Amino acid sequence: MTDEELLAAHLRGDRFAFGQLVSRHERRVYGICLRMLGNREDAQDAAQEAFLAALRRASTFRQAAAFSTWLYRIAVNAATDQARRRVRARTTPLDLEDAGLPLTAATGDHGDAVATAVAVQSALTRVPDDFRAALVLCDLLRLPYAEAADILEIPVGTLKSRVFRGRLALAEQLSELGRAGPVKLQVVRGLGGLPGPAGTGALARASEPVDSERRTNEE
Repeated sequence: MTDEELLAAHLRGDRFAFGQLVSRHERRVYGICLRMLGNREDAQDAAQEAFLAALRRASTFRQAAAFSTWLYRIAVNAATDQARRRVRARTTPLDLEDAGLPLTAATGDHGDAVATAVAVQSALTRVPDDFRAALVLCDLLRLPYAEAADILEIPVGTLKSRVFRGRLALAEQLSELGRAGPVKLQVVRGLGGLPGPAGTGALARASEPVDSERRTNEE
C-alpha cells in the first residue's frame, strides 16, 4: 500500500496503518531532526513530536502533495520549534553517530573525515534556521529542489537563495571553528548508520490493539 492509502486506512479506523507509516519514515524523520538540531536527545524528542503532530492532523491531509512531503514539513517545523524553545545548553557533545558516521570511522585513514563531519555538524547548528533547513534537505538529504521547496512551502527560487546563503553562513561558522576551506556536505549526509529514535517504536504501536494473546507474546 502507498503512504496515502495507509493514511486513508488509518482514518477509516485501521488500527495498524499509522504504525506502518511510522516504520516507513521514522529514520528519515529522525535524520532531518538530528541534522537540524545536532543532538540525539533533542532529535528524538522532535521526531516523536513530529509523528504525534502528524497523528493529530491526519484528517487535514489533502493530498495536495505526497504524504512524505507533508510529513517532512511537520518534521522540519518540529525541529525548528525544538531549537527555539531549547533554553538549556547542550548536555552531550557531538559524536560520530551525531555526525552520521559509523563508530568504526575513527580508525585508519578516516580520521580527517571524522573530524570534518563533526565540525560540519557543529557549525550547521549555528546556521540560521531557514538556511539550515534548506541545507539539510538539499545538501545533506539530497532532495530535489522542487521537493524541498514543497516541504518548506517556498518558491524554488527562494529555496536556492537560502541554500546559497546557508552555504556562506556555514563556511563562516567553519572558519570560526578553525575549519576554513571547502567542505563537502555529503560527508555527513548518509543516514544509513543512524540509530532510530527511541520513542517512535512505542508511537507506532499507539493505535494498535492490545489483546490478551499479544500481551502473552510480549511477556
